Amino acid sequence: MPFCSACGTKCADDAKFCSACGKAVVAASAAEQPSQPTDTVAPVIQVIAPAAPLKAFDNPAELWKMFFYVALFNMGIYFLTTYGAESGGYSSGVNFLFFAGYFGLAYFLVKVQAFDKGRAFWLLPLIAFHLWGYLQGIASSDDLEYATTFDNYDTFITGLPEMVILTKLFLVLRQGSAK
Repeated sequence: MPFCSACGTKCADDAKFCSACGKAVVAASAAEQPSQPTDTVAPVIQVIAPAAPLKAFDNPAELWKMFFYVALFNMGIYFLTTYGAESGGYSSGVNFLFFAGYFGLAYFLVKVQAFDKGRAFWLLPLIAFHLWGYLQGIASSDDLEYATTFDNYDTFITGLPEMVILTKLFLVLRQGSAK
C-alpha cells in the first residue's frame, strides 16, 4: 500500500491521488520500497526507579544551613545567660564584634570552602573550636553562683549541636569526594 509523499496518509493500491490532501500519489518501485527486516529485535525497556530523596541530615545543602540556624539560636541563648548579661549583652560592642567575626569566618569555612569548593578539611578548625568551647564551658561550670536554665544550657549543651552538624557535614562531604 503506498503512502502520500506530502502528508504521509496511507492510500489505496490503485489510487492516483491522496484522499486526504489531493496530491498525486507516485507509485514507488520495488527497489525504493523499504524491505521488512527479517531479524526482529525485541525492544529494550529500561525501568528507572526514582532516587530516594535525601534526608536533611544527609544533604550537605541542608546541613550548612542547619549549622547557621543552630549557631544563631545558641547566640540568642548566650545573651540570656548570666555571663552574657554581665558582659553587656547585645549592647556590648565587643560581643557584637566577636559574633560578627565568628559568623563571617564560619560562613567562609562552612559555605565557601567546604560546601561550595568541596574542601571538607576546612571544617576541622571549626569543629575543634566548638569542642574547645564545650570543654571550656564544662570546666568553668563551678564558677556560676546563680545559674539559670540558660546558663546550664550554655554550659552543658551549647556547642554540641554545632559539633554534630559540622562533623556530619565533614563526613558527607568526604564521602561525596571519595566517589
